[in-house]
Formats: sequence, C-alpha cells, structure tokens
Amino acid sequence: MDQEWLPNCDREVFARVWKRVMPDQREDCPFEVVEAAQQTLPAVVVPDPPAAEEEEGTVCLGPASAVHGPQLQQYIDQELAAHRCCQMLARRVPGNGGRMLATLAAEQRRRAKRLSTAYFLISGVRYWPADRSGSPVNGPVTALLREQFQAKQGYAACYRAAAAGTADPCLEALFHESADEAEAHAWVIRNVLEQM
Repeated sequence: MDQEWLPNCDREVFARVWKRVMPDQREDCPFEVVEAAQQTLPAVVVPDPPAAEEEEGTVCLGPASAVHGPQLQQYIDQELAAHRCCQMLARRVPGNGGRMLATLAAEQRRRAKRLSTAYFLISGVRYWPADRSGSPVNGPVTALLREQFQAKQGYAACYRAAAAGTADPCLEALFHESADEAEAHAWVIRNVLEQM
C-alpha cells in the first residue's frame, strides 16, 4: 500500500499496528506495508467526489445493510452451535480425526467472529451470545458427523442465497467466503468418517 498520504510520524504507527493486526501477509490482503522513500514528494490534493454521485446502497457494511441484521445474528448463532458440536465430537473421535474436528471447530468460531464483526460495523452493536451449552449432544458419533455433514451443505446453500440477496458488496463477499468454508468443512467431515 502506498503510504505517501501518511504524515511521517504516522507511518511508523501504521506499520506497527498493521503488523500486530496482520502478522502474516496474506495473498488476499489488499494492503502491503512498504518502506517510504526518503525524499519528500509534492502533495497531491484529491477533491472529494460530489455528494450526488454517492449511492446509499453501495456503502460497505453500512446502515443500508441493517436489514441483514437478524440474518447475521442467526448465522452467528448457527456457527457457534456448530463450533460447540465439533468441539464435543473432537473429544470423542480419536487420533487424526479428532484433530481435524478440533481445527474445524476453531475455524467455525473464527467465522462466527467475522460475522459478528460485520454485524457490529453495520449496526454499531456487538452481538456475541453468551456460551449456551444447552443440552449435551448425544448419540453415535457417526450419526452426529452425518448430521454435521448435511448441516454444512445446508449452511453453504443459505450463505449463497444470502450473497445473492444483498446489494452490499462486502457482505456479499463475506457470505460467499462463508459458503466456500462451509462446503470445505463438509468434506473435512466426510474425510473424518472415511478414517473411522
């Protein structure tokens, strides 16, 4: 990312904060911390676009996307429930299968965090339900894994439908990413079943 717009004192702060937020550079990240050149460049003034050109519906994760709030809450709840179920299954499945399920549980928690962050950016309210253990998940492990496999496929379809139903490009990308992850998780569960 070109940092010429940052004052000299802010470049170091930006680089330090960015390194803490993104310790590993990811290929899909649009920003890159680059050392600034030692020479001073002339200032370039970029005028603000006229207000008439701004469209309310194109703002990423803004108030116009508030209609998706209940949907995001539902997805956060669903991901946290799946997280708890996979944690429980990881304890019941021995060996590599258990490790795969533990990794899956951690990824589901991260997805719930991403959805919660989107909800916060849209509404200004933090939505993170208290840990609701609920009733323990009982039954044969293979039957529970089958239920999770089918649930992941259902989640993927819901996320794809949600992506098609939003005008918010950031929310659309988040839903597509979540759908891809849910499909990948279904195949991880299939792999665990194949190893049993």
